[in-house]
Amino acid sequence: MILVALVLAAGAVVMARSWISGQIADRAPADTPEITTTTVVVAAAPLRFGNKLEREHVKIVEWPAGLVPEGTFTTIEEIISDEEPRVVLQSIEVNEPILVTKITGPGQRASLSTIISAGMRAMTIRVNDVLGVAGFVLPNDRVDLLLTREIIKNQPITDVLLQNIKVLGIDQKADQPDDGAADVVKSVTIEVTVEQAQKITLASTVGTLSLALRDVENVASEATRTISLRDLNIGEANVVPAPVIAELDDDGDADALAPPPTPAPTPTAVVLEPAEEFGSIGITRGTARQEYRVNGTGQVMP
Repeated sequence: MILVALVLAAGAVVMARSWISGQIADRAPADTPEITTTTVVVAAAPLRFGNKLEREHVKIVEWPAGLVPEGTFTTIEEIISDEEPRVVLQSIEVNEPILVTKITGPGQRASLSTIISAGMRAMTIRVNDVLGVAGFVLPNDRVDLLLTREIIKNQPITDVLLQNIKVLGIDQKADQPDDGAADVVKSVTIEVTVEQAQKITLASTVGTLSLALRDVENVASEATRTISLRDLNIGEANVVPAPVIAELDDDGDADALAPPPTPAPTPTAVVLEPAEEFGSIGITRGTARQEYRVNGTGQVMP
């Protein structure tokens, strides 16, 4: 009986395994697509602005052919050259693909001119710990430029001069610090067009420039308006007439900038108290003479 039981148990195990294998085979996809890969050069160590690329800094990895980022390299020989070395322009982390835009060309040095976009210009503006957002503005951030000036004495206004401007560097640094700590700086270098550079140069002579840091996802321009003391809704600002900002005419000239005229006070009748008469004055006009009485206050009496 024991022998018969063992035989039946072994048969049941064999049948169960056979049934399970059949179920797995039926549910498996008929054709598993084969993933095509290619070689991509990635960083083997953290790289920072100004680092000279050496062979120990890079390595080759397999990468899905359909997901290769634009501007990558497929061999180390394309990047490394003893005669014409390349230099890092932007921070590159370990296993991050090395892109053409993040390193210099063969033999080039790491200068600010190599990271400026085509057709753009680099311009530096002076800031302090307040106007520079307390040092939290870092390279590759986006900022708005605000201009505060006085058109009428003691009536300052603030306008948004430019929006979504890329920061290239702070002081003489074109790379973000490793720890991301705030660094209070005296100047900020931004990337602008020629026309924007002209506007900033002119604006710096008529008022004070300030920076407003944008969040990383906010790249759209917004409608803005001029802010004056009346918008603050405080104290005497409510009774000070807002400055009239004239629009440019066809010739590009602006009308005279002045506040709206203040209405003349309504005249009120003055009642004079009777005073002791002082004397009289005679006035001769041609051949006619007329006498006028004058009281003690100098008021001419009828």
